[in-house]
Amino acid sequence: MSSFEFQNLSTYNKMPVDLKNYREERQRLIDRMAKGSVDEVLQWYDECAHLYNDNFDAFGFYYHKTIAEATLEYVKDKSAVILDIGAGTGKAGELLKKHGYTTIDAIDGSHAMLDIAMKKNIYRRLLCSTIGTKPIPNLEEGSYDVLIAAAVFANGAVSFESIPMLMKYLKKGGFLIFSSSEVVKDASLRLVNNALNEFSEEWQKSNICSMISTRETFHANNEPAVVYTFIKL
Repeated sequence: MSSFEFQNLSTYNKMPVDLKNYREERQRLIDRMAKGSVDEVLQWYDECAHLYNDNFDAFGFYYHKTIAEATLEYVKDKSAVILDIGAGTGKAGELLKKHGYTTIDAIDGSHAMLDIAMKKNIYRRLLCSTIGTKPIPNLEEGSYDVLIAAAVFANGAVSFESIPMLMKYLKKGGFLIFSSSEVVKDASLRLVNNALNEFSEEWQKSNICSMISTRETFHANNEPAVVYTFIKL
């Protein structure tokens, strides 16, 4: 796993909404996710970062709002130090900043997505890195009050097995707030929930973290999703 501070900043020119093209490209992304190919998924985000960002609202994505709502519910201190995992172009980070959170860092595996996020002046620090089960270089353990991950845990992206590693970067009593959706149709939310519940029981027995809430919601349009909140033990 490679990691380095994101410093490159290219010119970002907002392009007109092109939903027809985006829908076609999104299906290509879903096909890559179904194969479980992390490299191909990252390649898609690098190639389609502007298309994704410019069509985000018009397409009807909702997951960033549900993450922000859960953060507002559990994190009352607006000076809490937050890590936005899989930050992408900064959609969830934008909402948190608008609600008064002052210290947000970002991590994502796509250079192109972070390039757009940097232009928005949301984040204190941006780190380009993939996320697996090994420690993340250049990230200090126990340095965050909150981890958020909006639509990041998915086939071909980040797996639930990464959660114990990610918990190391939280302070005791800190929150991990993330969403999971049924984008890849073979990976139904019922199966996802069952797998996560099994993992959660193991993590609680190992005194790593505990699931404290679940909330049914939507990922985009009528695509179902669930927002989970864990607390570090």
